[in-house]
Amino acid sequence: MKKVTLLAASVMISVAAFAQNEHIHVFRNDKVFNSFKGSEVETITYSGGTEGYTKMTVNGADGTSTTIDMSAVDSVAVRATGLPEFHVTLTDYPDFEDLKTEWGKSHVYAATLRMDGNGMYNDLPEQTVEFRGRGNSTWGMAKKPYRFKLGSKTKVCGLPKAKTFALIANYIDCSLMRNTVALWTANYLEMPYSNHCVPVKVYLNGHYKGAYMLTEKIGIGGGSVDIDEYKGMLFELDSNYDEDFKYKFQWNGNKLLPIMVKDPDLNEIADSLKTTATAYFQKWQNDFSTFANAVVSTPTSGSLKDYVDIESVVNYFMVNGLANNHELQHPKSFYIHKDSIDGVYKFGPVWDFDWAFTFDGAEGASATVPLVARDGDANGYSFIKALLSNEEIRALYKEKWDAFVKDGYPKLQAYMEQYATMIEPSAKENGLLWPADYSVSWRQSESSWEFRKNFAALKAWIDQRIAYCNSHKNFGLYE
Repeated sequence: MKKVTLLAASVMISVAAFAQNEHIHVFRNDKVFNSFKGSEVETITYSGGTEGYTKMTVNGADGTSTTIDMSAVDSVAVRATGLPEFHVTLTDYPDFEDLKTEWGKSHVYAATLRMDGNGMYNDLPEQTVEFRGRGNSTWGMAKKPYRFKLGSKTKVCGLPKAKTFALIANYIDCSLMRNTVALWTANYLEMPYSNHCVPVKVYLNGHYKGAYMLTEKIGIGGGSVDIDEYKGMLFELDSNYDEDFKYKFQWNGNKLLPIMVKDPDLNEIADSLKTTATAYFQKWQNDFSTFANAVVSTPTSGSLKDYVDIESVVNYFMVNGLANNHELQHPKSFYIHKDSIDGVYKFGPVWDFDWAFTFDGAEGASATVPLVARDGDANGYSFIKALLSNEEIRALYKEKWDAFVKDGYPKLQAYMEQYATMIEPSAKENGLLWPADYSVSWRQSESSWEFRKNFAALKAWIDQRIAYCNSHKNFGLYE
């Protein structure tokens, strides 16, 4: 009983005077988690028998109270800030608990949104927004990913000014950190237009939806790929093959690679360019095919510098190689852009790492297999192997990889520890809301409730992955 008596005393001392955004997190051993905003707590009282305190009661300023068995309390943490909270209300459907799957991810809902920065960022006052779903396979999962569009370009949670932002659900990521690690690495490598991530909490029509990651929406614009939409192009290689302007690059007789225009909207800009959308697309299709032909036909000893920025290639595959992102072999979510048709292609931005690192349909993915080893839906492996076999790219890759392992990886480890401490309370809450899901045979996901165990597994996996890439003849990229 001495332990819980001392715990109670420490809590009373730490919450004696609350600052504006202080939060109290009660970590428990009984599959329950409690989190309180300090400014909304009236008092904390204790009760018990002759041997000491057995109950802790948190009394809210609104008259509510929560009583906790002291024997269930592992620890109590008081943080100076809390994660930003997004509160969304659907204007026409305030009784919905979530967006309707059957209406599709593109259905636009009128909504109001406000964001409480909780001391980490400036608040966002309530305003009218367009709210909708997003994602491909993730849209069909229980925890929905979202997108919102503001009325004007706004800086939200420190991200570059933009109208549209994405809320990533990370439903199959029990660490809630896989995208974070990859995007930190991309920014460390100074990859242009790399996304950032801000951990947040989301409420829809008053229903808590869990821990999310706020990030930029990928597309041409100041908040993402900052190039001129009338001169440049953002392509996506993806076997979903679901954009309006698309074609399949063919080589070796039977190899087909799906190429789509991600941005800009060619129908919107065609008139300004004094051409038709179809003619403009054909011009770019010919240009991309010239680049792709160079990749698959240039001898390994030849140079590709006239067609592609090779440093962008190296950085792109360093991030994906570290993550062992097998999505590329399909390919899926594989972005390549060009500032103008007279320039060279640049790889990136990198994207989508929930199916990577420790996860390949289930937790426990091997860290000691190549990034790409076979063609998925549409010959991603064949194209990537042809590209990465180039001796010029291989030489630069080794140089940059060795530098990252020596200097960048220790910085990444430190960042991961800080980020884990910041998100642990929301990860526990998220795990209670979204338990393990084994309902789909090809993607069985664990809960984020056991956050520290999941985080330890992620760290150990990355250690093993780096050791494997260091020793592999092709840097762990391909066989």
